[in-house]
Amino acid sequence: MISMRRFGCFLILALGLVSALGVELVGQPEIESSAGGAVVRWRTDVACGTRIQVTPTAAVEVEKTPDTQHTATLTGLQPGATYTVVVGSARVHLATNVFTAPGTATVTTTASIPSKKDSAAKMISSTKISAEAKPAPPTRKIWGNLESLPDHFARHGGDFHAKDADDYARMSWQFLQRAKAEGLPAKVDEDGVLRVFDPQSGTFASYNRNGTTKTFFKPGSNGYFDRQPGRDINLKTWK
Repeated sequence: MISMRRFGCFLILALGLVSALGVELVGQPEIESSAGGAVVRWRTDVACGTRIQVTPTAAVEVEKTPDTQHTATLTGLQPGATYTVVVGSARVHLATNVFTAPGTATVTTTASIPSKKDSAAKMISSTKISAEAKPAPPTRKIWGNLESLPDHFARHGGDFHAKDADDYARMSWQFLQRAKAEGLPAKVDEDGVLRVFDPQSGTFASYNRNGTTKTFFKPGSNGYFDRQPGRDINLKTWK
């Protein structure tokens, strides 16, 4: 089998699942990444259809004939962006991988001369602006269980229009900084787990004792936070 080169990507491999038809993953999926694209290859123990899901969305081309050797070609990838790839047969997911496309993300800024009206806007939500402007630490330092991140992003990333798993983790960290600055409703339980809620946006998050994120989503019910365990605290003064 041809050895595949990996370009600055890391893999988080979920356990192989066995479908009702007995399809199993053989070895680990391999990703060959290049500028703007990637090729994903994996093997199954029996011939079956090919299935792949990519988040954020990318153009995907797969072999349509059932086989044990599976290949998917991804195009239109953004440099420096992190992608979550779920591979499997036509009926069952077998593994989840996360990789970062090679290259550096491009950031465009526009300078302008502030008007008197713009200057007056400084009075609006200054604590929120300062909290969000602070750069977030790397994902590995702000998300408690990295193996759970792809699943949380797949289920809740859309709540915040996050472009990828790293963006979703960054938003959870920024939410905690804003919650501390604004004193959003919060609770701490006996295990030191912190739970925070924003009634205005409906955002809920919980954090481990060390400040790393456990989960981040919008439950859709104000009563959800009220039912959470723990004692009420003032985040502005809580240490």
